[in-house]
Amino acid sequence: MSMRRYERSGRAVYPLAFAALLLLALESPLTQVRASASDEPAKTPAATTAPASAPSTGPAAERAKQWWKGRITIPTMPLDILVVFTPAESDAWSATIDIPVQGASKLPLTDVAVSADALAFTLPPPANAVFKLDRAADGTSASGTMVQHGMTFPVSMERVSEREAGSVGPERPQTPKPPFPYATREVTYRNESADITLAGTLSVPEGKGPHPVVLMITGSGPQDRDETLFGHKPFAVIADHLARRGIASLRVDDRGVGGSTGSTPKSTSEDFASDVRAGIAFLQQQPEIDRRRIALLGHSEGAMVAPMVAADSPDVAAVVLLAPPGKTGQEILKSQLAAILTAAGLPADKVESQVKTQQKLISQVVADASPAEIRKSIEELIRGEQEASGSAAPLDADAMKALVDAQYEQMNTPWMQFFILHDPREALRKVRQPVLALFGEKDLQVLPGENLMEVRQALESSGNTRVTVKALPKLNHLFQEAQTGLVMEYATLSQTIAPAALDEITSWLRTTLGVSD
Repeated sequence: MSMRRYERSGRAVYPLAFAALLLLALESPLTQVRASASDEPAKTPAATTAPASAPSTGPAAERAKQWWKGRITIPTMPLDILVVFTPAESDAWSATIDIPVQGASKLPLTDVAVSADALAFTLPPPANAVFKLDRAADGTSASGTMVQHGMTFPVSMERVSEREAGSVGPERPQTPKPPFPYATREVTYRNESADITLAGTLSVPEGKGPHPVVLMITGSGPQDRDETLFGHKPFAVIADHLARRGIASLRVDDRGVGGSTGSTPKSTSEDFASDVRAGIAFLQQQPEIDRRRIALLGHSEGAMVAPMVAADSPDVAAVVLLAPPGKTGQEILKSQLAAILTAAGLPADKVESQVKTQQKLISQVVADASPAEIRKSIEELIRGEQEASGSAAPLDADAMKALVDAQYEQMNTPWMQFFILHDPREALRKVRQPVLALFGEKDLQVLPGENLMEVRQALESSGNTRVTVKALPKLNHLFQEAQTGLVMEYATLSQTIAPAALDEITSWLRTTLGVSD
């Protein structure tokens, strides 16, 4: 619930903000490198050399490698980019683009043209973003537009040195930097039931062990071990905070991401639960870890997976749930879409219309309606978003087909099919371990007003008295201090996770797991 960013043309862009159903309302322009809900952070294609394409036109350009950094001015979420132009054969050029906030690096570009008075290049499908810029008289800056799916955005760029190019990207001051006052090591282990290998980082505090440990579970969509999203690395920040206070942690790449094998889009939350069980088994074999003090920490979808494991595992000593869903996926998506569109300023009648279309689409998917019916509803939802926002010309036929195809594919993944119908309360009712459940008061993806009491009641329904449930003021779905709570605000905030949230998590874990100074 990433919403694994359109994010990935694929998991939310953001934890729990599903591109498939929110469509253009939440979609990050440009790479659309995520295709499923939130959470949500994106797997980057391997660096390649872009094919040489259109020769430069106009006055001759300097035939030397050039670094250009710039910004695409997108409402509420400007994107910083770095484009590297490299001379190719004859008068042609090749080029790559980095989009740090989306985790995209060295994406090959096509239709590259460089002259003394202009720059042009295209990020190919599925992004299909066309850039055209005019260079200033001195040749050191350029301005123009990016056109993507019928929408036009201003772009400004400046030529920089190779050294200056390394500074492109958002400020993320909380990201841990070595040297660390604790040990870290890269680990791999097997989930034999799924025939996959999982890779992660084990952080171990100083001092004599064995130490208590927290196994972290990411939100929806293909996430790396740090749950990287818009340049933020919340799990790395949490791991650092814990290790400095006597608690070890294991954070793990999702299936098919980083060093882990397998496939996230083909997996469901139940499959991820089996990965967590494999992680517990691995931790029990580590000499520096206290096998009696293994806790789980899940965010968004991860907070749905953690109770599934804890409910039937005597090896779990405690559970931390960050933004845990307390209703079915269908209910979550309905409230999420309404809240986000309302916060974005859409009129009530437009919000109601979009929610009705979304729910019709979900009902069709559940009822196994024909592809034609489902595609029609997806197109209706896309057109509704465009009309409501009033920010773009109608999509041309090719652009609409590409978007409908991508969303149709996502709606038919095993993950989405499971998520829509799964009721997390069933597992929550079976959890007997101590539980800390935290919500962000400004969360628009898992609304505390609709989920907090459901989670509390489910946990307490079977007599579990060791339950702490809180909504933290001013925090969004990622537990950042926020103004609006909108997904597009995540990238604009330099804070990765609020100190108040870190302190709540660490203090509770130290007390529950018996960590002394």
